[in-house]
Amino acid sequence: MEIAIPVESKQAENRVALVPRDVKKLVESGHKVFLETGAGAQADFPDSEYLKAGAKITNSAWKHDLVVKVKAQAIDRLKKNQILMAYLHVEKMQSPKLLKKLLDKRVTGYAFEEIRDSNGKRLVNLGYEGGVVGMYKGLRVYGEIIEKNNEENPFKELPEMKKVRKKKAYALLEKLCLKKKPKTVIMGNGHVSRGAQEVLAKAGIKPSILLEKDTVHMEKFLSELDILVNGVLWNPGEAHLVSVKQLELMKKTALIVDISCDEKGAVESCVPTKWSSPTYKTKGITHVCIDNLPAAIPKEASEHLSSMILKFVLKVADGEELETGLMTKEGVFEFGIEKKL
Repeated sequence: MEIAIPVESKQAENRVALVPRDVKKLVESGHKVFLETGAGAQADFPDSEYLKAGAKITNSAWKHDLVVKVKAQAIDRLKKNQILMAYLHVEKMQSPKLLKKLLDKRVTGYAFEEIRDSNGKRLVNLGYEGGVVGMYKGLRVYGEIIEKNNEENPFKELPEMKKVRKKKAYALLEKLCLKKKPKTVIMGNGHVSRGAQEVLAKAGIKPSILLEKDTVHMEKFLSELDILVNGVLWNPGEAHLVSVKQLELMKKTALIVDISCDEKGAVESCVPTKWSSPTYKTKGITHVCIDNLPAAIPKEASEHLSSMILKFVLKVADGEELETGLMTKEGVFEFGIEKKL
């Protein structure tokens, strides 16, 4: 099959779905891989490395059978009856314009976020990277908030993580001597939480971790915390863990970092934001809800993503249908409770 890797269309999306080492495996399996010029450049994978791996460089990636990318958008140049594998984010009706386009074009669309094992566990997960970047960004934003309140900003010298390597960012965190450590609460204890905890540990901050049983009493924590981090998996129809009304309990210098980033989800006031405008306020409380956090560490995130999706790309390229992850096919929305059962 002809497999194409296009340049990402989403703003500030610096990742690439497949890295050269995995492209080589696809080529060795008998498939043809076409890389749109410069698709891997922002993740430090130049065209020359893809050429060595056996790929061909093209300016027309969207004409091929199977398109593999990181984030799909309604503006993507989809063709009739193509196969698309990407983070689609249509399962909760988050992207109605994209869903309509997939259906109108009769695209067979696979969503990375819904590829799961028999127990329902996600098999493609960049939650750890999201936790790392989101927590680091959160510390920077929190510092700016308290600085405006005439307090010392201990995080003032931290550069954006996308401007330095993760290793360098960690070294800078370790050099901090915090006189006053922000009281930080993390909802959830999965991949996102692990990444966030790692960053906090580098700065010498010990967070409180709330499991599901703890979150039913959020009002006990909200009035005292400085930073609230959301890292829980939330599904439509479930109760909000933090309501808009409950924001009134929080200090005006408090910050919410919603890494899970479900609009009106576990945090009812969550509205996805972009890197160019990452924050907003609701009820006077600052929120950070960037919806593509791992893009700030593109090389590491691309390598991890590529390693996770390779076997699924190979299956689809070999003409197999994946057991999970199928969102659309032949103009039909294939995802729903009856499909999952």
